[in-house]
Amino acid sequence: MLNKITEACRYLLQNFPGAEPVREYLNSRITPESQEKFQFGYYPNWSELSLLTDLVGKEVLDDHDLIYYKYIEDSQSPRTIPISHFENYPLVMPYRDSYGKVVGLVARTLLSEEDRKIAKVAKYKNTKNNFKKGNYLFGLYENKKEIIDRSQVYIVEGQFDVIKAGERGIKNIVAVGNSNMTAYQFSVISRYASDINLLLDNDSAGEKGRKSIVTKFGRFAKIQDFYIPDIYKDIDEYLTNCQDENPSFFTKD
Repeated sequence: MLNKITEACRYLLQNFPGAEPVREYLNSRITPESQEKFQFGYYPNWSELSLLTDLVGKEVLDDHDLIYYKYIEDSQSPRTIPISHFENYPLVMPYRDSYGKVVGLVARTLLSEEDRKIAKVAKYKNTKNNFKKGNYLFGLYENKKEIIDRSQVYIVEGQFDVIKAGERGIKNIVAVGNSNMTAYQFSVISRYASDINLLLDNDSAGEKGRKSIVTKFGRFAKIQDFYIPDIYKDIDEYLTNCQDENPSFFTKD
């Protein structure tokens, strides 16, 4: 059923006038080809939720805990209204397993950092229903052939890191979803690549994650640290600003 929701959100992104801010944001970040490849979509707030329920049915959203209900009293009358699980998170993308099945949705808010603090919302929010990023690798389904052909993979943190790298020709790449790698993620990726290159964010969490990954899994695979220039936070930012035709990474002694 998550496939059905993904398709409906994709349709709304392409056709609903109210999705224009999301379209503008995506067009400023990634190409139309990437938007189609990774099936980005628009998820409406509660006041427009009927746009989605008309396409997939309310019971489908109920089944995935994407609706909860709130009792309100206002100038109209006391009533119960449906509230979107992704309230204030209009940009959604599917998370797929290695066979292409949608196993969860990840949504992003477009609120500024200041507004997020005021509203007390995180930048990203996931579906529930036992979806755990630590059980999957973002981009593995899309990039599996390149990883197998090279027997080498770059490990990054975020979804946009994977997408931006792909646009610059770096397709043997997956994201773990944060600054660490679970044992399950390692067991999956080691089936496809003998060389694992860590390309985590340029911050303390990224450095801590590198050390943890090498400590836990260095006995079982060839794991090497790769870096981008220190002035950039992550590979997404680096590749967005780097004008080199063939961007490269480096190791530290």
